[in-house]
Amino acid sequence: MSAGAPAVGWRSLLTRRGRRSAPLRLRAAAALSVVAVLHLLGLALLGVGLATTPAGVLTLGMAGFAYTRGWLHSLDADHLAMIDNSTRKFLTEGHRPAAVGLAFSGGHSTVVVIAGIAVVAGVGWIREAADPGSALAGRLGLVGGLVSAGYLLLVAAANLPTLIAAWRDRRTSGAAGPRPLGLMGRVLRAPLARVRHAGHIYWFGVLFGLGFDTASTLSILMLTAAAGVAGAPPLTLLALPLLFAAGMTLGDSVNQLLMLRLYTAAVADRSRARLNLVVTAISIGAALAVAILTLAGIAAEHGWAGGVVTALAEVDTQWWGVGLLAVFAVVAASWALRRGFRSSDAPG
Repeated sequence: MSAGAPAVGWRSLLTRRGRRSAPLRLRAAAALSVVAVLHLLGLALLGVGLATTPAGVLTLGMAGFAYTRGWLHSLDADHLAMIDNSTRKFLTEGHRPAAVGLAFSGGHSTVVVIAGIAVVAGVGWIREAADPGSALAGRLGLVGGLVSAGYLLLVAAANLPTLIAAWRDRRTSGAAGPRPLGLMGRVLRAPLARVRHAGHIYWFGVLFGLGFDTASTLSILMLTAAAGVAGAPPLTLLALPLLFAAGMTLGDSVNQLLMLRLYTAAVADRSRARLNLVVTAISIGAALAVAILTLAGIAAEHGWAGGVVTALAEVDTQWWGVGLLAVFAVVAASWALRRGFRSSDAPG
């Protein structure tokens, strides 16, 4: 290989066609490089603050809190369900996406960073947007919630033919190949037919983040405002939403790459159809559950709820994301152990 070959490889990522044909490792490295740049930028702005203000320890504590909140936010059930199901959809369509997690969290981070800039600049509308009782916050929350629930319902439906195929293949073996879609499959996948690559997922991340309704987002905006009152310089204030974004993009990117590996292993051979069946069913179930609870919350907030809907709206999903990750970890570990036992029992 010539000395210039790696550079050519990296340049290929600048075009959509090049990204499609580039090796997965190169695309994954590029996605993680973007995450690293966010970390470096946030730390650089933080360093300016630590060097120029006497409130260095306080600023450092706030930065650590912001980064941790961003990472924990990536474990929210809606993030996991959205990213995992989108990855599954693209894989079924013949793609091996490396930047779905980065694109989604990047869209979400765009909203947070713009809101943080607005807080630093003292823009009036951000106070109303971040006030849960305001009309603007209500409208933004409604848009964000409906987009979130709607997408999760549609992507769950788009993955349903894959689940049915895995059920039919559970007792067969041989190389897995593409299956022709029946009428039901074409109907279920039609609404998201134009969602073809990670760049489209970015805009869903923006819409998901419009509500300013998560504890993590609100806490970062309030933290940024409090740091400004404490006398932190503007560049340091901007470091807080950037570090939040860095933590969130890291968590979402790692989750997506791990799920891509698990899904790829599940579809590599029809003898693994049971693994494919289990992981796809869990992903679809998570998407449906999060969507239903989101819609129930919207209904309750607008006084449209009663009985079962009210009960659903009161369900605490704070640790659902962690539980979902734990379930996937158990499934992956069980499959790996079972595969290891089979290999050790093989003759020769």
